[in-house]
Amino acid sequence: MKTVLRIFGIIIILISLLTCSMSIYRAQLDKDKLAEEQTELAAVKDNIDKLKKEAENMTGESKKQIDEQIAGFEQELENIPSETAYLIVQVLLSTLLILSLVFAVFLFRANLKLSSQLFYVAVILTIVAFLVSPDIKRGEYGGMESRTLALLSGIPVAIGGLFAILVAKRTTSK
Repeated sequence: MKTVLRIFGIIIILISLLTCSMSIYRAQLDKDKLAEEQTELAAVKDNIDKLKKEAENMTGESKKQIDEQIAGFEQELENIPSETAYLIVQVLLSTLLILSLVFAVFLFRANLKLSSQLFYVAVILTIVAFLVSPDIKRGEYGGMESRTLALLSGIPVAIGGLFAILVAKRTTSK
């Protein structure tokens, strides 16, 4: 039974290594894209400032419509994540990647106490990575959202931890 648990554990660990690596890469791509678009964002902010100055001279219904448009643009600008958010996500996902490697070791060198503690750490890191990940809706043909990728990266790590715990329980029971 331990051999079967180890085989499934290795498969899950390989999946977690793949998903964590892909998510880290994706966060880096998003961070690079954000850095490239900073000049465009600066131009948009300048246009918003010009619209505000024009709206000061207006009255009536047209002023109300422009003020609503300005508020909508400012709201969209506030929703753009910073590069720091992507860096934090990358650090959390890298920690999950390292945890999956540790769980791979624990599949063959059983340590029940440490694997159960690290399992809880993996679950907490997955939740934190989910909450910290930018919530940007992808386009109709775009990729997955960052939050979905954080979950898809953390769940296999936690399952790999469960397999390490089960192997440790089988080892200590005999």
